[in-house]
Amino acid sequence: CVEGITVNVDHCYEMVKNSIGIVTALNPYIGYKTSTKVAKEALETGRSVYDLVLEHGYMTKEKLDEALDPATMTSSHAFIK
Repeated sequence: CVEGITVNVDHCYEMVKNSIGIVTALNPYIGYKTSTKVAKEALETGRSVYDLVLEHGYMTKEKLDEALDPATMTSSHAFIK
């Protein structure tokens, strides 16, 4: 065990938001085709999946934040719609 280490929650969340990998968690919400389109655009432009999903209106900010919440992503009910 290492003492004195603390988590920078804001930094961790920003890293998640800027990761191309989060597109996988959005498949149940926006579908595979749309997720693939967003991922491709993110790779081509260097923009974040998070920003592109909002810009294109695929999800509201509230719904996107909920979908990317670690508690939601790890819940046994996360993919039951």
